[in-house]
Amino acid sequence: MAYSDWQLNRLRDALRAYHDHGGKQIKQRFNWKDVAEGIAENLDIPDPPVAAERLRQFVEGNRSKDGAMRKFGTLKPESLEYVVQFALAKRLLTPKELEEPAPSFHAPQRLLEYLDPKGERLRNVTPVIFEGRYSARIVEKRAFREFDLTLHRPHEPGMMSVTMTAEVFDKELLGKIGKLDAEERRDHCDKRTVYAGWAVFTPEDTMLVFLKQADNGRNLHQFTLAADWYAPETQAERLFLLRHDYPLEMDSADRDEEQVRQAILEETGKNIVVFRRHE
Repeated sequence: MAYSDWQLNRLRDALRAYHDHGGKQIKQRFNWKDVAEGIAENLDIPDPPVAAERLRQFVEGNRSKDGAMRKFGTLKPESLEYVVQFALAKRLLTPKELEEPAPSFHAPQRLLEYLDPKGERLRNVTPVIFEGRYSARIVEKRAFREFDLTLHRPHEPGMMSVTMTAEVFDKELLGKIGKLDAEERRDHCDKRTVYAGWAVFTPEDTMLVFLKQADNGRNLHQFTLAADWYAPETQAERLFLLRHDYPLEMDSADRDEEQVRQAILEETGKNIVVFRRHE
């Protein structure tokens, strides 16, 4: 089976999470040799279908000499099928997550043409420095939410593909979540939502993110609310994003404008999410 870039990126995210969090001991991390051997053991085959270093290059890629672009390694079709079987067997991915169709890029292309019709403005902040994986956490009264956001390599200047997973856990697990492996996280997760979509960068260096929920197509969009100073060729370490789906519904038409404004500010504050680059 041939896989699209979007599917391969989702597979990379799953393997990267297993590499980082798959160990059952506190703070244990697998190396790529462990992962390669784990694939063979889990599928009951005599030898790893892909060497550890080739697996690392497939998942993490290698930077170009100037550090500007990341080039991902490829796998032979039969090796790739083994890796996919492993990810599904270990529940790193569900079949639905892997088979979810790639979002169309006609819309962001048209939006870019509108935002910068002549394409003449050279951006000081390029999508390259945003490429990577980010995580965030929001703690609420009875639960906490964890977000895993990945900005994938640019398809063209000013545009990137995006995947995001949002998980909800009972607040009692707040101090224990880092000790759980990937399977245990899934078992303790009260709700898991997968999103996919794209991001565009305006000539003013604002990042606009448009996502669709995988299971029902519900829309979610985010945009940069604040920014660290990004030096040329330096990776962004934090993203300050404002999440938004539905407008706030006022429970009374009698509120004056100041009361409405305060209610909006209070609700908006709950949706400001600080994403930090994943180590």
